[in-house]
Amino acid sequence: MKYSPELANDYSQKRERFIETDKVLISALDSVGVQDKEVVDLGCGDGRHALLIKEMGAAHVIGVDISEKMIELANEKVTENHDIIFLIADGKNLPLENDSTDIVVSNFVIHYFPDAKEIFGEISRILKDDGYFIGIFNITDVEEGFENLYNQQMPIRLGQGEGSILVQNIIKSRKEIEEAIAEAGLSIKQENELNHPNATIDDSFFYKSHIKKHTIMMVLQKINRTE
Repeated sequence: MKYSPELANDYSQKRERFIETDKVLISALDSVGVQDKEVVDLGCGDGRHALLIKEMGAAHVIGVDISEKMIELANEKVTENHDIIFLIADGKNLPLENDSTDIVVSNFVIHYFPDAKEIFGEISRILKDDGYFIGIFNITDVEEGFENLYNQQMPIRLGQGEGSILVQNIIKSRKEIEEAIAEAGLSIKQENELNHPNATIDDSFFYKSHIKKHTIMMVLQKINRTE
């Protein structure tokens, strides 16, 4: 999903209201170690995580987002730090070399891609052997008989009340995600289900009672092809 300039501004201004999973992401990054590593922030938004990752000791950080406005907001945060670059690009076609990245981090982005195999294949392409992907994203269970909902959009309400934001996610199944991970040559090293009360399926969604969203954090590692 490409955020409109208005939605990008709104999201950036209100982002501090939706931080309950951020500590988990940073803790996972800390556990694999970012010191002196080449890191890509896939779906970097306004650049807040890219800046934090650089502060954690990464050698270089490349933030990528499809939204021109998000990249504009991110660049406003960086003045003379040449070790952080922000690029406008679609995650399924990253302007990066094969085997060039130690870590890819992605916060609530995977569920925006219609084809999970496409995005995990691209992540694997740019990762070095034994490199890590650390991501938080949504997977969704649907009741039997409603399988046609998979890969359809569902509205997600971020926050509550007048200050909330409505975004669209794509309903992704666990099976599709796991098959895409395996096909990309990635191995699941850690998985946790997270509590994310500030992101709920909006009441406007007609099929809300037939689905259940799960917020998942995964740590994946690219399988070393020489072993």
